[in-house]
Amino acid sequence: MIFGPHHYVPVLKVKRGEKKALQDITASVRSRITPLFEIVEWNHKNVPTIDKHLETAFRDLDEAARRYTRCLLDARELEPAGFSAAAAVFEKAAAAGITFTPVTGLSRTADIASALVHRSNGIALRLKREEFEQGSLGRDVREFMVRHGLSHEEVDLIVDLGPVDELVYDGVATLATAFLADVPDKTRWRTFTLAACAFPDSMGGIERNSHSYAERNEWNVWRDELYANRRHLERLPTFSDCGIQHPKGVEGFDPRTMQASAAIRYALQRQWLLIKGAGTRVTPPSQQFPQLASRLVYGRHHVEFFGVRHCPGCAGMAAAADGASGLGSPEAWRRLGTIHHITSTVEGISVLPYP
Repeated sequence: MIFGPHHYVPVLKVKRGEKKALQDITASVRSRITPLFEIVEWNHKNVPTIDKHLETAFRDLDEAARRYTRCLLDARELEPAGFSAAAAVFEKAAAAGITFTPVTGLSRTADIASALVHRSNGIALRLKREEFEQGSLGRDVREFMVRHGLSHEEVDLIVDLGPVDELVYDGVATLATAFLADVPDKTRWRTFTLAACAFPDSMGGIERNSHSYAERNEWNVWRDELYANRRHLERLPTFSDCGIQHPKGVEGFDPRTMQASAAIRYALQRQWLLIKGAGTRVTPPSQQFPQLASRLVYGRHHVEFFGVRHCPGCAGMAAAADGASGLGSPEAWRRLGTIHHITSTVEGISVLPYP
């Protein structure tokens, strides 16, 4: 599937909440997105073997992926585990019948060979900020293409700014403009995507039983700078973000020694609303989430709630506020929040006039 700037590429960790979210999104929204799946890092302290880790990752992944024309699949977090881990990821995806495009990068070592083997649906080249900062991006990209015998028509190019949560709007805009300017042959790539993540890496700075807002500056910059000036660009990139999860993930979290708080992550038009409860070791999440949901649906934040009919995520949040069972865990709220985020982002792109 070839897509353009009317499309959306959410970058999602391969975890249960995210996989279930992609199954629950409505068909009209599904047709407007191509998910980029990231196999999460292997924590050998909790999972004894890489095979066990991948068994968990691929459980129900085919159910999520088959609802989409294709997906992008990235094994970069498994690089410390070596060549065999990346090879296993792409082999398992192929065996499961998933229509995927493998993702690799200029400076990677563990997954390039396996990605090239599994390029029947093309290959995705994910450029990272560190490669841009080296000052030779154009040359490095062209050398990579020649070295591996690739044509532009089979490559999905992803310009990844990485985490930008510590940058203000102008900083994100400057970085995006400079990075994109250095990308060679913009009009020739099969698809051309700009990814970034402004979601906070922690909610530790928010007082318990309170709320805060975080600017969606990757989205704000794409819409207000790139899209607004699209006629002056060689090519307007497709928008991509990391949903409601910072790229570093939570694989290092140990519930035995670390404290977590119940929290709602809710996308608004230009910000995220972050509603935080108390520590889950003090008050069980099954008690906290219905109360937090009530604050969103009926309480002080009800004017910011999109409504029960907005999407399956919002319907679930309203059900939780009304006391429905099975909606009192962090995993359930990652699912609901992801559905809402993806739906509202697709809507935000859809209302923009083209060309």
